[in-house]
Amino acid sequence: MLKFFIPLIGLMVMSFFGEFMIFFLFLVFSSIMWMFMYSSDFISMSFFMSDILTWSLILLTYWIIILMMIASQSYKMMNYFYNKFTFVLILMLTLLLLTFSTGDLLSFYIFFEGSLIPIYLLIVGWGYQPERLQAGIYLLLYTIFASLPLLVSVLYTGSLMGGYNFCFLKSFLETSGWFSFWFFFSIFAFLVKLPAFYVHLWLPKAHVEAPVSGSMMLAGVLLKLGCYGIMRFMMVFEGGTMYLSSLLVSLGLLGGLAVSFICLRQVDLKALIAYSSVSHMGLALGGLGSWGLWGYSSCLYTCMAHGLCSSALFFLSGVIYERSSSRSLMINKGLMEIMPSMAFWWFMFCIGNMAAPVVLNLVGEVGLLGSILSFNFYTMFFLMAFSFMGACYSLYLFSGTQHGKYFNGLKSLNDGLVREYKILLLHFYPLFFLILEVDFMTF
Repeated sequence: MLKFFIPLIGLMVMSFFGEFMIFFLFLVFSSIMWMFMYSSDFISMSFFMSDILTWSLILLTYWIIILMMIASQSYKMMNYFYNKFTFVLILMLTLLLLTFSTGDLLSFYIFFEGSLIPIYLLIVGWGYQPERLQAGIYLLLYTIFASLPLLVSVLYTGSLMGGYNFCFLKSFLETSGWFSFWFFFSIFAFLVKLPAFYVHLWLPKAHVEAPVSGSMMLAGVLLKLGCYGIMRFMMVFEGGTMYLSSLLVSLGLLGGLAVSFICLRQVDLKALIAYSSVSHMGLALGGLGSWGLWGYSSCLYTCMAHGLCSSALFFLSGVIYERSSSRSLMINKGLMEIMPSMAFWWFMFCIGNMAAPVVLNLVGEVGLLGSILSFNFYTMFFLMAFSFMGACYSLYLFSGTQHGKYFNGLKSLNDGLVREYKILLLHFYPLFFLILEVDFMTF
């Protein structure tokens, strides 16, 4: 574990002195990729979870953090507390790496809660409007309130089993109603982090007030903490999952469908993309609730695909905001005439958001649909509506920004920069080529 932890501590120190943070991040990323592919000596470490679920999310975290640093070049140009910003990013990377890799239940809880601190600092420190303080409090209160039952459950499980190692926490023998209630209490914190419908209100507020890099991190990785936690705890509470399957599938499908209608009422670009994230995560929750290998592995595909696609959409909204100083769909219209090259990337990521072919989203959503249908055939009507509404809000996002009569004040806007095209290409490259590696990511 130290071979990962010590370089990250070094990066934190260097963030106040070094000028080549992105280069060093790529170096650490490459070394981890090399060890994952060719080395087997670290697999046996007791602290480290070494399955494909862990490694997929660790590599996604590294990738998104590197893209966040490239996207935030304006902070460096304006000297807008850039050293502190890079320190917060490396702190977030360290906490997320430890969260995804730890094999100890109590350590997982500590790092899971610790990842709140850097995103709170990002929102409050580098957000846009004064309302960011309220958004930060929303984020903290929702997550801390929901994680109290998880803490009680972790301590009780540890005392019952005599240890906290995930490898020894196999399925319990009880199958009572109290057991399923205990399971629901354990995953409630992850439902808030996911977020599931009814406990999702912190997410649009946090996204709207966060800087572009904060939104990329929230959508790209932090929402995946909820999926990761549920997937890990499902291995422990195998019996409890079956009792709550109907509840989880219903909450995911009906909540996601309701949020899809809310998407069509949005006029703020970031709010629209944030609500679409809630809708996609609802489908992932339904796939997990169906309790099958198909839904389980498809949830991982959806997490990877949504992390890249949603992060790119938030970056695109940030590109528009930098030029027009507005995120309103009423003002940012007809951009295909003003920024024709950028319209191509809007199109590619919007069709990715609606799970059209050629991107990884398609494989994830088809797998989730099949898994939920195998759970109950009558969910077909909800899934048809779900797919239709997903296409509706994705097309609404694309046509609302790219078509129509443009606002005269936007005539002088320039098209994309090389740096912006590079970030978008680096989002799309894994999104496109990972569709060839789905057999590798299947459990």
